[in-house]
Amino acid sequence: MEQTSPAPALARGIALLEQLTQDGQQPLEQLAARNQWPKSSVLRCLKTLESLHLVEQDPGSRHWRALAKLTPLDSPRAVILRKCTEQLPGLAEQTGHCVELYEVQGRDVTLVDRTDPEGSQIVVQARIGSTRDLHELDATASVVFAYTPTPPPESLWYWSEGQPVPVPEGQPDRILYRVRENGVGIDHAFNQHGIRRFAVPLLEDDALVGILAVAQRLTPGFRADAERIQAVLHTFTPTPTLSPIS
Repeated sequence: MEQTSPAPALARGIALLEQLTQDGQQPLEQLAARNQWPKSSVLRCLKTLESLHLVEQDPGSRHWRALAKLTPLDSPRAVILRKCTEQLPGLAEQTGHCVELYEVQGRDVTLVDRTDPEGSQIVVQARIGSTRDLHELDATASVVFAYTPTPPPESLWYWSEGQPVPVPEGQPDRILYRVRENGVGIDHAFNQHGIRRFAVPLLEDDALVGILAVAQRLTPGFRADAERIQAVLHTFTPTPTLSPIS
């Protein structure tokens, strides 16, 4: 393919970015050997990608890692995430709370979009591009563990009475069972910012591609709000290919 490309260096750069995205960080020598390209050529491509803030090199390990990824706009994953993005404003108005969209790639759960109800005060701290800590057994992490082969780490914690506490032995299995049964992950309690999330999986052919979450604020009517949020999430289906939430 590279021999027929009108821009071989561009083709190599795209190939390197895709490899780092799919296979994780790697040293220069491994990338060169894998592709059978001269190290000097690979290094030039990586330096160009670095100047565009698409990759970076860890100063300690000297491994290169991706900072961005290429996704076809017509792929099933992209279609589902785009359809969800279009519905975020309506969902925010229906629930009365911030609605978040996360993309799931292996163990990476990245916030890709969010919407607050019109006229509401922005109180959710999460920023676009931030990733969830899977050591915190919150709504999003429980969906990841319930719908992928990804095993939970040994040390798990969640919020309880405003404090992070270790999850008791046996509790993770019970939480994941409820998520699979109900199709909804729910934070154990409100966090230190007075936020509790409700999360549902976004599936394509039974593969988890994303998570839709509602970040509920702690208000005097939070119990009624929780019922409304779950009712909205139970009926949410962004595309016909999305597995229904039962």
